[in-house]
Amino acid sequence: MTEVSTRVDPAHLALPVPRTSTDEASEVRVVPSLQTSQARSAWPSQYAGALALLDAGIIVASVGLGYLLRFGTLYPDSRSVSYPLVGLLVALGWLAMLQAGGAYEIRHMSVGAEEFKRVIRASLLLAGVTAAVCYVAALDVARGFVAGVIPIGMCLLVLGRWLSRKTVVARRKNGEWSYRIVAVGSRDSVNHLIETSHRQSSSGLIVIGACLDDSDLRTPLACNVPVVGLATDAARLAEELDADVVALAGSSLAPYRIRELGWQLEGTGRELVMAPGLTDVAGPRVHVSPVEGLPLMWVDQPQFTGAARLVKRAMDLLGSLVVLVLASPVLIAVALGVKATSRGPVFFKQQRTGQHSTDFEVFKFRSMYVDAEARRADLMDQNENDGALFKMRRDPRVTPIGRLIRRLSLDELPQIINVLRGEMSLVGPRPLASIDSGYVGNARRRLLVRPGMTGLWQVSGRSDLSWDDAVRLDLYYVEN
Repeated sequence: MTEVSTRVDPAHLALPVPRTSTDEASEVRVVPSLQTSQARSAWPSQYAGALALLDAGIIVASVGLGYLLRFGTLYPDSRSVSYPLVGLLVALGWLAMLQAGGAYEIRHMSVGAEEFKRVIRASLLLAGVTAAVCYVAALDVARGFVAGVIPIGMCLLVLGRWLSRKTVVARRKNGEWSYRIVAVGSRDSVNHLIETSHRQSSSGLIVIGACLDDSDLRTPLACNVPVVGLATDAARLAEELDADVVALAGSSLAPYRIRELGWQLEGTGRELVMAPGLTDVAGPRVHVSPVEGLPLMWVDQPQFTGAARLVKRAMDLLGSLVVLVLASPVLIAVALGVKATSRGPVFFKQQRTGQHSTDFEVFKFRSMYVDAEARRADLMDQNENDGALFKMRRDPRVTPIGRLIRRLSLDELPQIINVLRGEMSLVGPRPLASIDSGYVGNARRRLLVRPGMTGLWQVSGRSDLSWDDAVRLDLYYVEN
C-alpha cells in the first residue's frame, strides 16, 4: 500500500477535536473515506462471488482434464457409470465443500495461509467422501479419473487464489478494498497495531484514528494517525469517521464496557475486532477455551524436540539429495566460471555460528577476490546494514561473476553439503559469520534451531529489511 493510502495526514483532512464524553457541544467533522461507504461495503460480496465463479470454472476444467487423462476424450462412454453425471456431482460437491469449509469467508481471504488451507482441506474432504460413496454404493467409477481430477483441481484452485490475491493487493495499494479502522487502547498498544498494519499493507487494514484510554490525547501517533477521542466514545466516533472496524488493541476497558461497545456496534455494519498484545505466534499454537463466558487464550510452548524435528531432518536429507542431483549441471557450470575468471579456490569456507552457538565451517562458491577478508576493516565505515550483518550494495571486493551468482543466490548452493552433514537445514535463520555473530538479547533465540540455506527474512525482503525486521522474522520462524 502506498504512503498516501496508509496514512491520514492532518494537513489534508478535517480532523475531529479530541474530547471527553461530556463535551457534547463541540462538533466532530468527518474524515473523508478512501472509498465511498457503499463501494467499501459492496466489494467483499462481489469478490467472494467472483472467487466462486473462478473456482467453478477451475473445477469444470479439472473434470475435463480428468476425462482426457483417463479416457482420452471429453465424452467418455460407459455402460455401468454415467460419467457426465459423476462429473456434475463431483463439481457440485466440491463447491459445496468449499462453501461449508469457509473458503469464501472474507476475513480469511487475501491474507495469511488460512485461505489456502481451507481450499486444500475441502479438496481432501471431497476425495474422502467420493471414495466412501463409491465404496458403499458399489459404483464402478474409474479410480484413475478420481485420482486425476482432485489433485489437479486442488493445485489449480490454490493457484487461482494466489493470482486473485495479487489483484487484491494491487487494489489495496490504491486505497481500495481496505478496512478503515478506529483503534482503541493505550498509546503503546495502538502504536503497535498501527505499525503492524502499516508494515503489512496487503492486509488492507488502515488505521484512520485512535481512541485512547490514557492521557495526552492531542499528540499524534505512529504514521501521523490522529487521536480522535477517548476509548469510551469509540462507537460514536467510529460512526462519525465512517470506519468499518473498531479494533481493541490491549485496551484497559472493563469487560462490561467492551460488551456495551459490541452492543453499540450492532446493526451499524461495523465489526468489532480484538487485537491481543500477543504477537508473532502462529495459529496452531493458540487455542481459545471459554470459561463461564470468558474466552481464555492458551498458548503452547515452542517445541524444539520430538517427532516434528525428526520429520524435518528427514525432509532436509531427502530434499538436499534431490537438489544435489538436479542442480549438479549448475554446480559444475558455476565452479568452472569461478575458476576461470579470478585467481583462487572455487569454494570459500568461513566459520559461522550455528545451533546452540556451535561454530561450523560453511561452504560457498567464492564470489570475492582472495584478499576480501583483509580489506574488510577498511570498508566498515561504509556498512549499509543497521545491525550485526555487514552489507554493501556495491562491494568492491566482489568479482564480476560473483555479482551474478550472488544476485541469483547460486553462491549458496554448496551449503547442501552442510545440510547433509547436519550443520544446517534447508530452511532456517541464516547463519552469520562468527565475526558478526555477537547476538544480544532476544536475537540469541535464533540459535535454538539449525540455521538454514534460506529463511523467512530472505524471502520477505532479503537485505532490504532492517536488522530488527530480519530478527523479528527469524524469531517468528524459530517460535513457530
